[in-house]
Amino acid sequence: MSHNRTTASAVTIDRGLHDWQILQQDAQGQVGVTLGGRWWTLARRKNPEVRVRIVREGTYTAISRHQDWIVAATLVDPDVTGEEAGKSGTWSLTLDAIPRGGPYRLDTLIGSREDALEWRRSGDGIHFFGVGDVWLIAGQSNAEGTAQNPIDDPAEIGVHQYGSRGGWQMATHGSRHHPWLAFAKTLKKELGYPIGLVPTAVGGSPMARWDPGQNGDLYQVMARRIKEAGAGVKGVLWYQGESDVGPEDHPRYKARFIRFVTGLRQLAAQPHLPIITVQLNRRLGEENGPGWEAIREYQRQLSHDLEQVYIISIFESGLCDVIHNGALGNLLIAQRAADTALGGVYGRDMPFRHPECTRAFQVAANTIELHFRHVVERLDYIGVPTRDFPFAVRDPRGEVPVAAFTLPDRQTIRFECARALAGPATITGAPGACPPHLVPRDINGYRGMLAFTLPLEQPA
Repeated sequence: MSHNRTTASAVTIDRGLHDWQILQQDAQGQVGVTLGGRWWTLARRKNPEVRVRIVREGTYTAISRHQDWIVAATLVDPDVTGEEAGKSGTWSLTLDAIPRGGPYRLDTLIGSREDALEWRRSGDGIHFFGVGDVWLIAGQSNAEGTAQNPIDDPAEIGVHQYGSRGGWQMATHGSRHHPWLAFAKTLKKELGYPIGLVPTAVGGSPMARWDPGQNGDLYQVMARRIKEAGAGVKGVLWYQGESDVGPEDHPRYKARFIRFVTGLRQLAAQPHLPIITVQLNRRLGEENGPGWEAIREYQRQLSHDLEQVYIISIFESGLCDVIHNGALGNLLIAQRAADTALGGVYGRDMPFRHPECTRAFQVAANTIELHFRHVVERLDYIGVPTRDFPFAVRDPRGEVPVAAFTLPDRQTIRFECARALAGPATITGAPGACPPHLVPRDINGYRGMLAFTLPLEQPA
């Protein structure tokens, strides 16, 4: 194989690493990568030698002696004869233990073994790559990001993404704002190393398209993009469910999601791959309340049924249209997802879980108590009129109006119904397709409660 000597680099890098790429670190905080390509020289070389080094971007100092002008396996093209013989060939090198950090630059040189390094010719380089953590983004439009209202959330070197047309680049918003740039910037600031994103979300996509058990097309696309990105995965950011609130789909949601998680973990060869999910927010003007309530409850249950599946609540998030979160809401999602990653995935000693109702009691004919966990300080829900009360009590006679409520202790809500309960009843927190924005929250961090639907336990 010959090169066009007027245009080709003296050393090409044809496989193994790309500009802007973030490589997933291993448990020791490092990664190995195998590189390869071609080389050529103007004059025949008796002992051709390609060398490679890694430096911090913007400097000429190697990141360590272990990564300073390493000798690559350098071969001469055996089928080239005559005047061109000995002037071209291939090279390969496995770089072990590249440490967590970046952005880095990789440099190459070609010359003879006898040549001083400063007299060798420079070849291709790889710019702005790093070693850190890579997060996969999946779901539908609110995961994809659709906000168009202006917000200050700029791109930042050290936060990169695998682009929709292939190839790594700086992570940006494009024409619409999404939560995950701010999420990644927060992790980079807190952890001190680069963060990569691999977006795969598609607006309007139902769970069936992500279900490997149904040969879901988006599951296959996601699998291909993970492989193409060549980076590995630290965790998953999942926001989906609005397209599954219909009566035919929501009863199948749990089984489909479990197959998705099982398949994804097998694909990533990580049986405990962390997944951060966003509980459904709201839709204006939607009448299919039972479907929204069902999906939210399934999402809550799945955070218990599956190990390392986390959930965040975002009912305070404003919308930019009838169903999509606005830019300020996206920043709220980013912060809560980052807190969940730092506390749940990275093991920091910090509060991140949302208040969750674990038991609902009927303590008298028309009195109900709700007991919550994951309350760090105390529940806050004072001064809100009962007409905006974010709970729905239902019994065989229908909706049961709420007359008053109190907070008798830091993690209990008690309320009086306007009539006595008639038989078995349920209570739903954050009911309907469009629940009130203000729900009970932990005064520590102002994390709102998770939506839920529970049966009322009857008095003995």
